[in-house]
Amino acid sequence: MPDPDLLSGLIVLLLLAALGMHLLCITWHHRETLQRQVQLFVVAIVVRFAMSVAIYSLGLINVVKDEDGSGWIVGVAYHEDWMRRGIGTLGLPGVLLEAFSKHHLGYYYLLGAFFHVTELSTRHAAAALNCFFGALTIVFAYRIARTLFSEWVAIRTGWWSCLFPSLIIWSAQTIKEPVVMLLETIALYCCVQVRLARVTVRHFLLVSVCIVLLLPFRFYAAYITGVAVVLSLALPNVKRRKLSLGSSLALAGILGGTIAVSGLLAKQEARFGSFGTKTVQTFRESVSKGTGSGVESHYNLGTGSGFISGTAIGAAHLLLAPFPWQLVRGSERMMLTTPELLAWWYMIWIALIPGIRRAIRECFNDVVPLLFFICTLGLLYSAMFGNVGLAYRQRAQLIPWLASFAAFGLEERMLKRKRESMQPGVLVPIIGCRSLGTQSRAAKSAF
Repeated sequence: MPDPDLLSGLIVLLLLAALGMHLLCITWHHRETLQRQVQLFVVAIVVRFAMSVAIYSLGLINVVKDEDGSGWIVGVAYHEDWMRRGIGTLGLPGVLLEAFSKHHLGYYYLLGAFFHVTELSTRHAAAALNCFFGALTIVFAYRIARTLFSEWVAIRTGWWSCLFPSLIIWSAQTIKEPVVMLLETIALYCCVQVRLARVTVRHFLLVSVCIVLLLPFRFYAAYITGVAVVLSLALPNVKRRKLSLGSSLALAGILGGTIAVSGLLAKQEARFGSFGTKTVQTFRESVSKGTGSGVESHYNLGTGSGFISGTAIGAAHLLLAPFPWQLVRGSERMMLTTPELLAWWYMIWIALIPGIRRAIRECFNDVVPLLFFICTLGLLYSAMFGNVGLAYRQRAQLIPWLASFAAFGLEERMLKRKRESMQPGVLVPIIGCRSLGTQSRAAKSAF
């Protein structure tokens, strides 16, 4: 493998870290916790770049492998081709529009443009960019949790997402997951803000931009995000028994943004129309063969029973894999997931399931965007399942949002223990969702 050039990576890392902190400092919301957000961002980007150094400079790549290394290679090729054609910075936007007319080439164009602007086309420079995306994702996951729940929940959501091994390792490599996760998380953050009637022009414009930018990376993620945003906003607030003004304005903004880029969406229409059960079945079979972690199934997704059975097995793997029997006969890198896997299993039963149940019971209207997106994307990934390693990678995309529900469930256990340990008559505040009257409930006694 060519020299990854650690020095260029460090230069890019410092520049992007400075940019990220500047963006956080000029934010309009959540300024009261700005110091904590900057701390999360700095720790996240440093930890992720340290992992990229271990992978590309210290030989860990021999363990984690480099199946998707073509992203960096093709990005370099694009950059060199644009240089030969004499395309300057002003001509770059026109070239980048070509990404919307092709299939899942957004990451190649992104790297090519990044190399074209910085003139640093090394492996560590590309990894630093992904570390930046991964660190910003942590900040927005924290903001989503703080908007919906309490500061206690948000802190744990932020740190869990920051230090979760699978999120670190995928953000440290030169693959497209980090930028996809960032765009999805920003879209969900804006959707939550609008859902809670905190409507601003920048929120529904930003969510429209995120949906459009997702098209060249994963077109189905763009459509799922768009549908999740529109439907979750269109659903009437059960307690108010009508569609809120904020939701209406946000919905109008999203639809307006979609119309404005109708030319781009039209180019994707044929591709989306061909994305049916046959395509999913073909993908499922292809990823199950020729890999050490492939899992072959004989379910026909074209039938009702086959789709339900195949998707159920996929959902179990998406949430829990690799299983013990797969670890025993698995590869070395699969064995390395064991510590995280044990912690994840514990978190599911002790915190995640109780947290989702509590959120549905106490603030279903607020968490609709998260639940709808998690369920829709989870259903798609479950139907596409054919490889344990791929399921492990796809689960990482859901962890930042699942972590907020897990922290919400853990908070309930913590408050319950406090109430049980207190003497009768001592007031223990009830901490719940941050909206729809829960702030007033926080002053009430738990007895």
